Amino acid sequence: MDRNISKALWTLGSIIGARQAAKVVRNFGSIELNDVLGVIGLERRPSAFSRALPALGLVAISAAVGAGAALLLAPSSGEDLRLRLSDGLDGVKNRLEDVKGRVNEKINDKIATYEHTSNSTS
Repeated sequence: MDRNISKALWTLGSIIGARQAAKVVRNFGSIELNDVLGVIGLERRPSAFSRALPALGLVAISAAVGAGAALLLAPSSGEDLRLRLSDGLDGVKNRLEDVKGRVNEKINDKIATYEHTSNSTS
């Protein structure tokens, strides 16, 4: 009799274990590396770039505010100041358009490379 109870309990435990395993397998797609590392007490170290980016943003904003203040407080006529501001904004606009063009070229190159790679593997 004890053996039958033991078998029944073992079977019940196996069924429960199988259901739990099925849940884990179903949820496996939503598990991230940070979840796995957290289980063993570790965490990912942020990259130097992700730590430096906010600081670089603050420096850029501070420089822009400082440059604006210097322009407004410099002893010059209003017409001269407007001309310098206009020239400066035109230069920034041209640089941004150049950067935009380079970024678009790189994106198009990556897309073409991806399409070429996916077509050759098909």
